[in-house]
Amino acid sequence: MSTYERNANWITGFLLLLEVGLAVMGVMRLSGPIPIHFNGSGEANRWGSPSTLLVLAFVDLALVGLLWIIKSVPTELMNFPGPRTPDNVAKQRRNIDQLLATIRVIVAALFLCIIGQIIWISLYHKQQIFPWPSFLFIALIFISTFIGLVRAYRLSVSR
Repeated sequence: MSTYERNANWITGFLLLLEVGLAVMGVMRLSGPIPIHFNGSGEANRWGSPSTLLVLAFVDLALVGLLWIIKSVPTELMNFPGPRTPDNVAKQRRNIDQLLATIRVIVAALFLCIIGQIIWISLYHKQQIFPWPSFLFIALIFISTFIGLVRAYRLSVSR
């Protein structure tokens, strides 16, 4: 495991702990219906129980867990560009593992942001969230994936 992956795993773990703690705090502190869905402008358009925060945390734990499980897929079952030489396989595997580590951090940060904003608007009786952080995190997932694909292609043609 590279230093990058190890650091990304620590950050992901920290974000997940923070997220679960925030969700539990929100459930204990909030009462009545809270906004649980927002339109493109950030205005609440669906309401639910504070326990929905725990559902969001569970969904994130499941997604991040799935990304960790994908990391354990044997390299022989992976499809990547270029010849399957030992050198290319090792380089492509490092690239895939780094991409998965990056996406795990971004997904954990996205859900932490969503839970944090729901609690914030519920506690301070605001009418809407700021939608740009969610769009930013989603853009980061696409950008990271694009960079990973470009790196995979470059690794396949480098000798």
